[in-house]
Amino acid sequence: MLQVTGRARAFALVFAIVAVPAAVAIAQQGPVGAMFDSDKARDASRAPSFQLVDLPATKADQSSLRIYLSAGDLERAFDRPEFRPAAAIVPTNTDLGVTAVQPATQGVLISRVQKQPDVMRDLEDQIVARQKQSPAKAGAEPGVLRIGVDTFVAQLPRSTATPANANFPKAACLIATEFAKGGAVDRRELYAQDRLRRGVAGCLTALDALGAQSIVLPQMGAASSEAQTNDALFEGQRTLMECRLINSTAGIALGIHDFAASRRHLREIGVVQWERELDLMFKVPPDSRAAASAQAAYRAYSAQIREAFRRGLAGEKTTIGHVKGSCNTILDMQ
Repeated sequence: MLQVTGRARAFALVFAIVAVPAAVAIAQQGPVGAMFDSDKARDASRAPSFQLVDLPATKADQSSLRIYLSAGDLERAFDRPEFRPAAAIVPTNTDLGVTAVQPATQGVLISRVQKQPDVMRDLEDQIVARQKQSPAKAGAEPGVLRIGVDTFVAQLPRSTATPANANFPKAACLIATEFAKGGAVDRRELYAQDRLRRGVAGCLTALDALGAQSIVLPQMGAASSEAQTNDALFEGQRTLMECRLINSTAGIALGIHDFAASRRHLREIGVVQWERELDLMFKVPPDSRAAASAQAAYRAYSAQIREAFRRGLAGEKTTIGHVKGSCNTILDMQ
């Protein structure tokens, strides 16, 4: 089981001056905040997965930037109008094959866009134009986009207003988190925090330039829907999943930190941990003998996620020294 180190607890106390309780926050709640509150109220047992941090105003933007870490489902952000953000960041593959099976999360967006044929055709045209450009710059990395680094921004659609009955945001930024033929789960060096932070910062900058005030993104870049075949240190699949998700959260938070100082329009960002993934890792029947230990493991894991989140927003990486547990194969690259 993962546990928070003494140094991590000390850091959390220092960082607490940045985290502002919702009751005293100045920023006005938008769709991301509304979904955060709704998801938190839906299941009290998931409270350890929720975190709200306000980043201070900048010279370019006198409003604070609200950052929400929550447990829920990206589908709710798209399907419920009161929760729908102006834009989303969504994973894709290195070839921009948006109808491919992997990564699975892109299907949450694409399955909804496909219900609007005109918007889907416009998206496909935008993708074709990007695919005709030069491929990924690094010769050893095949595809149109380099994993974690390169991004693609699509307007849904470009020329006309988004249909009134569409259940997707007006813009999306896609980051490659998988190869076109899969297999990225076994190549953890491609998910170093500095890579994902560049992709996330690039997406936030581009969507902010489009005027987006609210953005939601999943806990991407963890390949958590797959089993890792190369388990060299025999750490076990659940532990590997925990470590990949901690690493993912750290990279996302670092990208938010890198972007935050230059923002102009953005007011709220939501990072959504998939609730079904948490159930897969920690949920057991309530009358099970393992219920108490499963809840303890969940609390320890969630504390690590929140710590990586706060650390990243402060511009600091999460390394082996910050996580007590078997995360060497994931975090030794930082």
